[in-house]
Amino acid sequence: MVKILLLSMVILVAASMPAPAMQTEDIMVHTEGKGFFGFKTYRLATYIHKPDDFDPERKYPVVIINHGTPANLYTRRHTRFDYRNASEYFLERGFVVVVPMRRGYGGSDGVSIPESIDSCRDPDYSLSAREATKDITAVINFVKSLAYADKQNILLVGISSGGFTSLATASLNIEGVIGVINFAGGQGGSPRREYPRHVCNEQRLIEVMGSYGKAKVPTLWIYSENDSFFRPALAHAMFEDFSRNGGTGKLVIAPPLGHALLNRAEAIKIWSPLSDEFLYQLRGGDCCC
Repeated sequence: MVKILLLSMVILVAASMPAPAMQTEDIMVHTEGKGFFGFKTYRLATYIHKPDDFDPERKYPVVIINHGTPANLYTRRHTRFDYRNASEYFLERGFVVVVPMRRGYGGSDGVSIPESIDSCRDPDYSLSAREATKDITAVINFVKSLAYADKQNILLVGISSGGFTSLATASLNIEGVIGVINFAGGQGGSPRREYPRHVCNEQRLIEVMGSYGKAKVPTLWIYSENDSFFRPALAHAMFEDFSRNGGTGKLVIAPPLGHALLNRAEAIKIWSPLSDEFLYQLRGGDCCC
């Protein structure tokens, strides 16, 4: 049965062990996508974080972390995310971490067509999802080519538009994808101060997020009480539509930590017990957490 959990207080956790050292590769993953003059090949700038004691003879589960959409266009084009704090969390739990930048973002080719919803009055969230999932599907295929990757244990994690993209990709039911952790996922949120908590055509967003209920894998949705883009009531509506369409998972409304839940150290203390439980169940009780 799908459960919805409301956290009304900060969860206290024991002091964590020192963060592990990591090895990082900086590579390009090829994808094909829509350009202004037809389809073409693009390169996606991608970090691969490995534990410092990485053993190339082992098989590691892989987590793919999908970034959000900075409000500022200059920041989109020139900022490269590595999500080091969140990556350390997953490294501690035995994963290799892959952090790609979608088309049009810092280090990657192209323009951000995967994030384009056209007009706010008449947003095309489905088009946005189709283009973004092409990039992440290419990354999944690349991961499966790695000798050290466990091809049957690929977890999708995303923040904001990256959560939206992770759920959309999961709905394709690609072999090897085992689950999704969606941090404050959505699309079409307005950063403008004159429109706080404004989302372009909320009902259409609810319907598109609900359509991802086709995903056959477990999901964990984590939103903040004071999210400036996707408020709790909207998160509930999206999750309920997702559930009605067959999706399984849990929605958690966390204490007021804002929209940037994924990588902030203080937020990780809140969501790590939730993620630990999710990973434990996902991996059949075989988890290093």
